[in-house]
Amino acid sequence: MRRNNTSKECILCGLCLEVCPVFQITQREELSPRGKGFLFMHFHEFDIKDKKTIELAELCVGCRRCLGVCPQKIDLPLEIARLKSVHPDWKVWIWARIIKSGTGLLPSMRGVRAVIPGKIPVIKKSLLARPPVPSLIKARQKNQNKDRQAVIFPGCVGKHLRPELEIKAVRLLNSLGYETLKTPDWQCCGYPLGSAGLFALERKEMANNLELWQAMNRPLVFVFCATCLDGLRNPFGGFDDLTHWESFRQDLQPLIEQLPELEFEPENSLEKRSLVWHEPCHGTGNSGIIFQNVLNGLGHDLAILKPKCCGMGGSFALQNPELSSGIAADFWKDVSECGNVLLLTDCSGCVLQLDAAKPDQTIVSHWLEVINI
Repeated sequence: MRRNNTSKECILCGLCLEVCPVFQITQREELSPRGKGFLFMHFHEFDIKDKKTIELAELCVGCRRCLGVCPQKIDLPLEIARLKSVHPDWKVWIWARIIKSGTGLLPSMRGVRAVIPGKIPVIKKSLLARPPVPSLIKARQKNQNKDRQAVIFPGCVGKHLRPELEIKAVRLLNSLGYETLKTPDWQCCGYPLGSAGLFALERKEMANNLELWQAMNRPLVFVFCATCLDGLRNPFGGFDDLTHWESFRQDLQPLIEQLPELEFEPENSLEKRSLVWHEPCHGTGNSGIIFQNVLNGLGHDLAILKPKCCGMGGSFALQNPELSSGIAADFWKDVSECGNVLLLTDCSGCVLQLDAAKPDQTIVSHWLEVINI
């Protein structure tokens, strides 16, 4: 199972420069997708050391926006992940341990910040208590009888840091008439591990998830984090057991696509806030339109922002905290012209990253948080 065929060579056209968040911040050609593509093709020819190649390769947020404009359809993050798999970085292993232990290890990140250069605002901010986000709309339960059992995949953020998202997600499925099973002890979706080159650990986590799904008699699996959904569907390192894997992929469903089946009524006003939507880099591209249709029918105007990376990038925020923060700050420059905003998105990681860098009085929220269910 591979994301894309990346055997084609970069033609150095430069279209990727316009969408690469790392290049936009640094203006360094060697850090652009084009620069890395040239490096990958010629580093042996110019006797560039492996260590230097890896250092430059790690300065990629993994948003895959370059793939969207590349005429050769080169998946650079996949190529970089393969390189990392041969030369793993010690910081990546710390990130893997954070994912595995969740709230058990997150508080110790204050100590880790003394070892790793720079600041990690996304970790620091995620440990703080967060005021509740006022609900904008209320869901009405519909009398439906679904013919499939369902279960929620909350992801690492929903499991360890924002358990209220899982609670609302379960209520939403119940409102739709699903028999919602108890959430099992899912492992990581695999995206942070695979993008960091930890292919063996990624496969292990995914094999455990597949086993849990089979033990529950193969229910539909609803996911409310766009990056988790991408990681579950498209593992970087591939997957060995393809016999059941394709069936599992087909049963993975974006939770937001269930909203058109519900009825809603308005609940609270925005109090002169602008309501904007951030489409995640790894999303389906449809989530903003779905939520826009729901809100617009209830008197709320939702503006969908121009696609732009938030700078989270799985393990990228830990390995390159200053650059990650710079990308987030650049994101908010474009949003600031919208005034006092409530920003919604479909990715739990984006919520953490953007909440850590947001301007004062701005609210960042997952779309589940503004629904009263």
